Amino acid sequence: MLEKEETTYREFLEILKIEFGSFLRKAEAGRTIRHAALSARKHSIRLRELFKEFRKVSLGNDQKISDIMEEAKQQINVSTGGKQGEHYY
Repeated sequence: MLEKEETTYREFLEILKIEFGSFLRKAEAGRTIRHAALSARKHSIRLRELFKEFRKVSLGNDQKISDIMEEAKQQINVSTGGKQGEHYY
């Protein structure tokens, strides 16, 4: 749906903020302007698609965080010689 193959979590949130802001402006104007209400409904369709994609992007970001945490744990284990729980002050 998005132009790039892989959009970062941060980039995706910016896209979502922009689209949601546009929807809110159109929805507010739609209280008195029929064309704005139609435009708000179109934005709601786009938002629905973005929310579906958010799940995929969010899961990918969560996996990256898990990978980083696992790598950090392994580095700590290597640097401490596998001894956990020992503190040197």
